[in-house]
Amino acid sequence: MSTFSRQDQLPSLPVPPLVETLEKYIDSASALLTPDEKKRIEKEAHDFQHSELGAQLQSALENRSKNHKNWVGKEFPRTRPPTLTQFILVSLEDWWYNVYTEIRDPLAPYVSFGALNTVYNCVNGGQISRAADVLYHWLSVWDKIRHGKWPVTSSRGVTWDMDQFHHLFSSNRTPHMPRDTIDRYFKTKEEGDTPCHVIVCCNGCFWKINILNEEEDTLKTSDELFNMLKFVKDNSSDESSGCVSKLTTSHRDVWTTNRDELLRVSAANMRHLKDVESSVLFMSLVPKNGGNDHQKLMTDALQDESWFVWQDKSVSITIYEDAQVMVQGDHSNIDAIVLLQVGDYAASRVRKELWHPQKTGSDQHFEFPERLIFELNEPLRHAISQAEVDFYKSKQLYRARPVHFFGYGNDLCRTAKLYTDTVVQLALQLAFLKTHGSFGPIYETASTRKYFHGRTETVRGCTQQFVRFAKALTEEKKTEKEDLQKLFDSAINAHNQLMADCMDGRGFDRHLLGLKQTLTIMNKGCGPKRAIPNFLKDDTWKRTGGDGNFLLSTSFIGYMDNEQPGTIGYVAAMRPDGYGCFYRIGKNRISVAVSDWVGSRSNIDAFCGNILWALDALSPFLTPAQKL
Repeated sequence: MSTFSRQDQLPSLPVPPLVETLEKYIDSASALLTPDEKKRIEKEAHDFQHSELGAQLQSALENRSKNHKNWVGKEFPRTRPPTLTQFILVSLEDWWYNVYTEIRDPLAPYVSFGALNTVYNCVNGGQISRAADVLYHWLSVWDKIRHGKWPVTSSRGVTWDMDQFHHLFSSNRTPHMPRDTIDRYFKTKEEGDTPCHVIVCCNGCFWKINILNEEEDTLKTSDELFNMLKFVKDNSSDESSGCVSKLTTSHRDVWTTNRDELLRVSAANMRHLKDVESSVLFMSLVPKNGGNDHQKLMTDALQDESWFVWQDKSVSITIYEDAQVMVQGDHSNIDAIVLLQVGDYAASRVRKELWHPQKTGSDQHFEFPERLIFELNEPLRHAISQAEVDFYKSKQLYRARPVHFFGYGNDLCRTAKLYTDTVVQLALQLAFLKTHGSFGPIYETASTRKYFHGRTETVRGCTQQFVRFAKALTEEKKTEKEDLQKLFDSAINAHNQLMADCMDGRGFDRHLLGLKQTLTIMNKGCGPKRAIPNFLKDDTWKRTGGDGNFLLSTSFIGYMDNEQPGTIGYVAAMRPDGYGCFYRIGKNRISVAVSDWVGSRSNIDAFCGNILWALDALSPFLTPAQKL
């Protein structure tokens, strides 16, 4: 079975009934609202459900879904808004990407994800050896995808969409105003020619490395890559102060202007930009040690030095002098789990010791890398200097911490017939309650990749059942153990049902996004302008998580192999006063990457400590009472 052979067999993401979506939203929001607030949004939602506008918007999505997968269609040019009769042709898929590409803040730390891998060890003098191995194994995945030999992902016997693996390599988020574009250059062998080069940045110097032996259509070996990378390092003077990659760290509008200036200055710049943006991936060889301090490495994974990463690329790999490895990616193009899966694959195969090819230097013939030299004028040099200043200011805005819990893991939870993911979700909310004395809206990623081009749906895990359990667990008044167990079971079951609904395309956040975006497009037409429904502009909408206002943004990013966490990745918290929590589950441990923003009411140290407390506090409830 080839990588993309099942794509046409995948079902379309369904459009849920409007009444079901509104009921689920009200039920979810009620956990965080007063009775009077709940009564108000019930009336507002009821009015919308029975309005002409509600029927019209729902009908548009349903009509589109009858004939097209995922309401999929091509987006209209920005200069030509669709008419009222055309608006149903716009795609949920386009809307989802636009949510990201309309963000104008710098990609790091606001959009990108960063990751380290605990499998990598430091090796003195091992930078080029490690770089060659890492590059080879990442490229082997590229080659498998190109030939359709990368295995199709499945979960519990269900085939998942593989489209994001098609997007992983040779993709670039290109800056434009008012919205960026995601440009994808990768093609399979069946589809035609594809870029076959990587860009390596060493000391601020850019090099283009061809990765195929073209006559045989085979990847260059680790030995060949070693010699090419050694040539790059030996021939790269320190030009980091004027490195063009610093420009990619800027506000997206600023980077748009500077990119236009780069293109204007010379035709060579145009060729070089095309080479960078179409490259399979971006790699940096950097003149500093990474070390083994995972807390420091986690922060550096998102922002280390200003020139290390070409922020627009979907895959950027940094190799340190001591052979430590960091990976960063643009979250707008792919979900983190795809990048992490490939990162784990490569890390499990890379040699952990210093090695050299049998033939090096003059004894070995190899294809020389091509140096790319950008032409800069004074405004661009000034822009690079300013970008660096802004980068180091933003680097002080957030924090990241690893949390490792060794009390139990997947083995105990499976014995208790519980999903460990659900237990962690309850623990994170308990930790927030203990830290701040209040409940908060929580976002958990649910994959919708069982559907054609599916990405994610939102599980809003702060349920009324959880609130009742948490209050009983933490209040001074003692609750009987048997009653607490029942409340725990109820909270677990409620969360499991939410997750199942979301993975089955019956969540409500993406549906509400589709309704809102359809309304926006209708209002660009010639007809009368329609007001946004009251429940979507009520102050309770954002207070319960609407428009991405989640105090806890969380995701389960995979199981561990041999109790080694492996790739630990994270993105910044969604709100300045919230936390990001991204966790991996082992047989007897749980590891969480936590992020927050500096200078707000968030308290990362207290919250991390309370995660350990919460996981421990839940251990008495892990009994055989549940059923998967």
